Amino acid sequence: MTLAEAQRLAQRTADAVREAAQRALTDERCSGSAADWTIIEFAHIRALQDARRAEVERRAAEEKLGVSREHFVGARTRAEALRRVLEVRRSEMRVAERLTEHKEMDEVASLLRVRR
Repeated sequence: MTLAEAQRLAQRTADAVREAAQRALTDERCSGSAADWTIIEFAHIRALQDARRAEVERRAAEEKLGVSREHFVGARTRAEALRRVLEVRRSEMRVAERLTEHKEMDEVASLLRVRR
């Protein structure tokens, strides 16, 4: 799972928790028959169960997000290390190229001096 997907999942589950909690806090009771109250009570129980389930899903999404962040940080660290190594090697190659060029120029100068 990519970091962006994990972030979206965590956001969706956090929103679902807020919505489920809001439904669970809503008091739908009003005057009515015992059957109405029973239905309302079952709906409230269901809302509480949904809120608990949403919270469990949110925790799982947060764990996935944490794992994705760890993978991202590890990949980023490895990429940065590779960039540093490449920069050092490029620098060494430039120095070696300059030394070779100076050596060739010295040889040319020596040959021209010998010719005189």
